[in-house]
Amino acid sequence: MKSIKEAINRLNCDNVLECFYGLNEADIHVFKTLRRLGSAKIDTLSKSLGKGENSVYKSLQKMMVAGLVMREKKTIDDGGYYYLYRAETPDRLASEMNALLDRWYFRMKQVIQEFLEMERKEVEEPV
Repeated sequence: MKSIKEAINRLNCDNVLECFYGLNEADIHVFKTLRRLGSAKIDTLSKSLGKGENSVYKSLQKMMVAGLVMREKKTIDDGGYYYLYRAETPDRLASEMNALLDRWYFRMKQVIQEFLEMERKEVEEPV
């Protein structure tokens, strides 16, 4: 695990989605294309990206788990169904990222306080 100090000094986040959600370049490209299209079936998205459906599906799965993309099941009148994918809005994602950052900051403050308390106890009670 990298130290926080090292991580901050080396922070080179070309895209905030990479930093917060661990997306790679291909995932980000899928996300941006989906945002541009509004919503799309996987075959439409695949054609628009010029990538295979399996590759696009892997990115969509990753983003659905992260809460960046929603999937809606649509039924066909003659029977069957298909899925329509939609990217979350930038406002909602920014709100979530701010909340995550706040939680991280709060937790780090707790860890620092625990460290201080542990150090104080060790000074008071020598081994």
